[in-house]
Amino acid sequence: MLYCIDLKTNIIHVLGCPYIPPRNGEKNFLGRFDNLNDALIEAKFKGFLNANGCSHCCSSAHIK
Repeated sequence: MLYCIDLKTNIIHVLGCPYIPPRNGEKNFLGRFDNLNDALIEAKFKGFLNANGCSHCCSSAHIK
C-alpha cells in the first residue's frame, strides 16, 4: 500500500483516504510498504517522532 503523512498533525494515511490534506505542501509521501508498521518506522526515521495512524484508514496504529 502507499502511505503519506500529514505534515501538520503527523497522521499517517493510506493513499486514497478522504482525510488526507488536499494540498501537496501539507502532506509528504512516505512510500510503498507491505504493512502499516513499516510505514510508521519510515515516518519516525524521517523525523516524524509523533507519527500516529489515521483513525479511519490506519486504525490499528491510531493512538488517542
